[in-house]
Amino acid sequence: MARPDRYWLRGLMLTLGVYVLVSVAVTDTYGLFFFVMLAALAFSVTLFYWLFPGSHFTTIALANFLSIYACLFTFFVETNFDTASDWAIRISFVLPVASYIAAVSLRRQEINRLVRHEADSRVRYEPRLFLWLLPVFAVGLATFILPHRDYQPATISAFLLLSMGLIAVLVAVVSRDVTAFLLETGLLFEEFFDQAVALLAPTLAFFTYYTFVVVVFGCFYRIIDSVIPGPHFMVVGVVREITFLESMYFSIITLSTVGYGDLVPASQLVRAVASLQIVIGVWLIIFGFSEVLRYARERDWRDQRRHGRH
Repeated sequence: MARPDRYWLRGLMLTLGVYVLVSVAVTDTYGLFFFVMLAALAFSVTLFYWLFPGSHFTTIALANFLSIYACLFTFFVETNFDTASDWAIRISFVLPVASYIAAVSLRRQEINRLVRHEADSRVRYEPRLFLWLLPVFAVGLATFILPHRDYQPATISAFLLLSMGLIAVLVAVVSRDVTAFLLETGLLFEEFFDQAVALLAPTLAFFTYYTFVVVVFGCFYRIIDSVIPGPHFMVVGVVREITFLESMYFSIITLSTVGYGDLVPASQLVRAVASLQIVIGVWLIIFGFSEVLRYARERDWRDQRRHGRH
């Protein structure tokens, strides 16, 4: 008996974790709005998977899309409707989500055919995938014209409900195209996860070599600072001896060529060693990516030969 495919479930749990993270960051506290956001996600994803049980990665795309919606809604409210009442904000958040779920429930069979014919949908719906966003953005941009400071909180709340209600109507009308967009994103998710699993071995090899360079140069920095008379480093504007953890931190930001400026070399010797590490880091990235791509091409070639024999 074949084991059930639980790979999509791991991706879904990761997405739910991201959504919880977004919810906590958006709401600041575990108040009512936090649970409203989580309830909207749980209900939407559960109902969507019940309606379209064969679209695992499309369900993951829906969860990610709701996370993006939560971020945009927060920007929308804090920018234009910061004086709106709490109840208006909660209802406004739920309106487009509930409208979409209701629309796809009513058009279940029509959209189910879209989900089941993934290959055809990618050709047929690709030019229209983002057209449905235009009226939604138009409504959002129109709210910036309102003289918000001239209205009372009750009026601002009414404007917020009206704006999100209009967006909810638009989302319901274009629910088929929204689902096509989610389908495309779900297919990309699936391809990404398949490629990630296939390239796991060379990626881990690259990461191992990367950490090897970080550790070796980090130890060099620590030894130079401890053995050779300095000063060699300046930490937040103060010349002093660095700790082992600070040497590892400096090695990481040097290899990644970030250079935050909180920890900088103060001697020509350290500058020379850091320059060498940067050159090695650039070479490592170029070599690592080329090897990963070569591994991917060889794997595809072996798969093609294997399928050709069958």
